[in-house]
Amino acid sequence: MQVTCSQCSKTINIPDEKVPKDKAFNLTCPACKTKNRVDQHLKQEDEEEEGMEAMMLVTDEAFEEDEAPPIYEEGDKVALIMDPMNYDAFADVLTELGYKLETAKSPEHGAHKLKFFHYHVVVFHEKFGGESLEESALYKYILNMPMSLRRKTFIALIGKEFKSTDNMEAFAYSVNQVINEKDLDRLDVVLRKGISDNDIFYRIYRETMDVLGKV
Repeated sequence: MQVTCSQCSKTINIPDEKVPKDKAFNLTCPACKTKNRVDQHLKQEDEEEEGMEAMMLVTDEAFEEDEAPPIYEEGDKVALIMDPMNYDAFADVLTELGYKLETAKSPEHGAHKLKFFHYHVVVFHEKFGGESLEESALYKYILNMPMSLRRKTFIALIGKEFKSTDNMEAFAYSVNQVINEKDLDRLDVVLRKGISDNDIFYRIYRETMDVLGKV
């Protein structure tokens, strides 16, 4: 496999037997020491035409923002909403809960944002970007998020077939909460409860870890 460094453009050759199968992975450039995120699910469509194995990297240079990134103050809570059809419903609830809001242009853009910034809340539709979950670069990135960061992020998945607040279904999809589109009229109750329950759970978890660390 050949990977191009996002910083210095050096071509890095990786033996196929050392490439993790069907998984995203981090690769440090031997020349400039920049850490690159390689997602094998984001192969370019013109791969065969170019006659080489090209990988799309989720990097800081993959997207050009239309405006300067927002500057937040210490203590600000930030939410990333990736559901254009239901944006207003989520924005109303999250704004009332004190969150600053951001959006993403595509699943790849969402993965890019998650890589470089810690969002306290992430909500996304199962069909965001017109892709299924199996094809979504965003969902694949979420599945591979470092656990230390994942524990600090509340993630809600929206769709037509989910049973809202079903913890087992949420666990199966590796998210904190699933929400059925039919329940958006009571989103204020559903989302508030999900975020609150998650905060309580991880507060107890962190307190327990602190105690164990002192033993």
